[in-house]
Amino acid sequence: MTQPRASARRDEITRAAAAEFDEVGYAAASLSSIAARLGKTKGAMSYHFSSKASLAREVVEAQYRQWEDVLSGIRTDGYSGLDAMILLAFAVAQRFRDDVLVRAGIRLQHDAGLHGVDLPTPFVSWMSVTRDLLAEANANGELQPVLDLEGAAEVLVEAFTGVQQVAHRLTRAQDIHGRVQRYWTLMLPGLGVTDPVERVARLAQQSEAY
Repeated sequence: MTQPRASARRDEITRAAAAEFDEVGYAAASLSSIAARLGKTKGAMSYHFSSKASLAREVVEAQYRQWEDVLSGIRTDGYSGLDAMILLAFAVAQRFRDDVLVRAGIRLQHDAGLHGVDLPTPFVSWMSVTRDLLAEANANGELQPVLDLEGAAEVLVEAFTGVQQVAHRLTRAQDIHGRVQRYWTLMLPGLGVTDPVERVARLAQQSEAY
């Protein structure tokens, strides 16, 4: 199989697996059910993925690979610090709503670990990204000077994770854009932003580009 065809087939299998994991979770999914989504046999998938665990890892890693490009695009457009962080959060929320690969990647990190699957530790990379953006905002004079950046990054990620999960369970995330807007409107004063409403509303609109 040529490289472009192999890559396209691998992506097709990964997305079918993501749809299955998103719908039924890791434990209930099987290679047979994923193959059935593709109209293939398990043998046809074995060239690319040898196990359900290897498929789960690829779904999670594919989900993570998106965010570097998204943040790069935000920075290319001239945003930094708090504005970049807010735009990134809206972009994550929108893809969580619309992209099964993102939803499945996040779900797998919540439940696949219970079954001994070797996946990246959840939340750690997001805490690191958030802390870096907070440090940038601090250098720009956007934050309270005594703010605990490490603690703030953890709280922001913890709370944002809750926003995603509540939105998913209650409305299949159809209202997540508004929930994220409310999240930032409430969180920013704690970071030292005294009038966040207009800023968050403006960035909410601009986030659709990402």
